[in-house]
Amino acid sequence: MNPLYVLIETTASIFFIGAALAALRRGRLPFLELISAAAFGILLEEGDQLVFETYHYSSDWILAIDRAPVVIGLTWALIIAGAMRLTDALGVRRRYAPFVDAVLAISLDLAFDAIAIRMGLWTWRGIGSTEGWFGVPAGNFYSWLIVILAFSSLTRWLRDTAARRRALEWLQLAVPLPAFGLLLAGILPFAILHPIVDPRPGGGMVLFLIVLAAFLAVGAWGVWGPDRMRPDGDRLAILDLGLALGTRVAIHGFFITALVLIGAATKLPVLFVAAVILLAAEWPLGRLVHARHTAAHATASRPISQGGPAATETIPEHG
Repeated sequence: MNPLYVLIETTASIFFIGAALAALRRGRLPFLELISAAAFGILLEEGDQLVFETYHYSSDWILAIDRAPVVIGLTWALIIAGAMRLTDALGVRRRYAPFVDAVLAISLDLAFDAIAIRMGLWTWRGIGSTEGWFGVPAGNFYSWLIVILAFSSLTRWLRDTAARRRALEWLQLAVPLPAFGLLLAGILPFAILHPIVDPRPGGGMVLFLIVLAAFLAVGAWGVWGPDRMRPDGDRLAILDLGLALGTRVAIHGFFITALVLIGAATKLPVLFVAAVILLAAEWPLGRLVHARHTAAHATASRPISQGGPAATETIPEHG
């Protein structure tokens, strides 16, 4: 057994078990959301390798379902659940939330994917180490946005629907299938335009950046615009807020450390700087999340008998 893979699979499994226990304490639906996110991650990895054959995983992974390492599915679940938790704590409405979720998730992949391939965790086919984003095709980053958008949109819709009919919560386990279908539909525009606009191996970065800019614009409006709801999400949270932030920092820290240890930080300073900047961005994100979350709880705890905004303001939970 390769010690690196033992470390990754053990650590990620511990994080996932902690997340599952935290979700289960909150209720059935948060737990089902986490489990379905893990199943979605495994379906993604298996389906993408079978359908597109654009990458493959190292044979050193210990526990795998056919071509998909189980721990990758668990990591997908932690990334998706963490993003959704932070978005809820920011008070973003459902119509904007999937875009914020996607931006939070892609900020992780932009930092670690190019490092992971240099560690040998997986390999992209037909693309050199200097093509795309340091060996990662632009289509991968575009797909990440659609992956999170699809799963988050369906899951958040089901949350609202199941709030009125709790028996529908079990449908969450079926969400990975239509979410994967939405992914296949969502990547069609990129697949059509990529050969026309930028046919180079791993090309299409301009297309990805245009789509990312649109996601950032919608996400920024959702986070800082006037159309927000009360920051909370505790009742429906998949993860504890601290675990959501801690998981993101742990992922950043692990891959930055790996980049240094394999000697690539000095050879690829741009990659190192980008990873450090994205890690540093977690600090203002955490401060904003905690500030809004704390303010929401302080407002909710005010005595309503004294009148004022806390007594009269009505903010719907969804929408």
